Amino acid sequence: MPSHASPRPPSRLRDVSMVGAILVVLAIVVTLVVVRPGGDDSGRAEPASQRIAASSTSSPTPSPTPPPPPQQVSAGRAPKLAEDPVAGRKVMAQVHKKRGWTPGVRFTYQWLLDGKPIPGATRRGLVPTDKMIGRRVRVQAIGQVPGYLPAVSLSKPRTVAPDNPLAGGTWAVYRGPQNGLYPAYARAGGDDKRQLAKIALQPRVTWFTDANSSIGEDVDSYIADQQAESGKDALIQLAFFREWPDGEAARGRRLSGGQQADYRGAVDAVARAIGDARVALVLEPDLGLNAVPNNSWETRTADPAVRLGLVRYAAKRFSELPRTSVYLDASDSDWLAMSKIVPVLEAAGVEYARGFALGATHYSSVGDNIDYGMQIIHELEADGIDGKRFVIDTADNGRPFTWLQHRSEHPGDDFDNAITCRSVSDTTCDTLGVPPTADVAGDLGLDLTGQQRANALRNVDGYLWFGRPWLIRQASPFSLSRSLEVARSTPFQ
Repeated sequence: MPSHASPRPPSRLRDVSMVGAILVVLAIVVTLVVVRPGGDDSGRAEPASQRIAASSTSSPTPSPTPPPPPQQVSAGRAPKLAEDPVAGRKVMAQVHKKRGWTPGVRFTYQWLLDGKPIPGATRRGLVPTDKMIGRRVRVQAIGQVPGYLPAVSLSKPRTVAPDNPLAGGTWAVYRGPQNGLYPAYARAGGDDKRQLAKIALQPRVTWFTDANSSIGEDVDSYIADQQAESGKDALIQLAFFREWPDGEAARGRRLSGGQQADYRGAVDAVARAIGDARVALVLEPDLGLNAVPNNSWETRTADPAVRLGLVRYAAKRFSELPRTSVYLDASDSDWLAMSKIVPVLEAAGVEYARGFALGATHYSSVGDNIDYGMQIIHELEADGIDGKRFVIDTADNGRPFTWLQHRSEHPGDDFDNAITCRSVSDTTCDTLGVPPTADVAGDLGLDLTGQQRANALRNVDGYLWFGRPWLIRQASPFSLSRSLEVARSTPFQ
């Protein structure tokens, strides 16, 4: 029987068909399996269906969420200065880490002058210069903790003061019998007592003029009594007045060798009595009498070089004491010209002293003496003597006037015993001035210019009472009537 089966294709066609089938299978596999791009060494493949689906629904890859910003250091209590800033003395910033600051805080610093950074002033301490006197400094503390933003805190501004040994602390008041003032106050009553209190209860300079061997003992008792009442650190004020053992009227007579030895002995005795007490010492009131007199009728000092050599010894000896500030008398703005007073000061040892004193036994204004003192400072600096300060007597210049004004308005009257004011409206007369103080730039009621106030702050240590208008001719004896008159007429109390 014949067969109905299809004939088998030739072998060549069969091979082609098999290759085609294989290619189709491979194409299907390729479309189903897609190797991940990027050369992933893991060899993992992503199904094509997932790739296609992802491509049809894809959106931009979101950015990673940024970390929160670092916290800021918690600023605690503001820094403060450990003490009042004083020119030439280091002042330290104080910051308490445990007073509200973030634990672990460390500080860096920046000092400011009148609100502006001081270049290089980035340490905890600052030494103000003289050029900073009267200006305001403050310190900026920058608190830092790793991982935190820093915090900045400012201290309160403080005004730079001059290096003044008279400033601060208690100024002792002399309550002893010398010159009769305090005993008169103690005996008085009613309005007299109130008026005398304006003088007797003020810290005053007491003059020591004894030409005998008891001067050391007298000064020792004087200091001990005031320290017993006011404390060991109280400021004691005295004047050493011993250049004229036979009186100023005898200055035309030379000092003997014995008198010169006595002078040095008295200086040594007083220096031992002072010791480590805190003292302001006015050295040799009327020192200017060693200069060539202004007028032909004045008596010339016979031996100024000898006397100034003795004062130089005193200036050096007293200035060596640890807490004694020495001020050489330098006359007054209405007395000696620069050409006369500056050589006297230099010969008398101003280089050793703290500085000089103005206004004793004269009545010129504070402003005029500030200007005069600045002229002296400039002249001394020109001669290589720097850094001097001065004090001004204000015991008797409540209504200031000059020698020429007094001569014009009160011809024939004794300038040394000038007429006292009888009311607060009187002028060209003697009355109490600004009470003793080291606050020379404060609001004291003085008619000072801005420049005078600035010069006072930088160069005046204090307004002292070393004139004595309560004494006849400012020397002796005590006068109750003069005392009451200058007290009742003063515009400053």
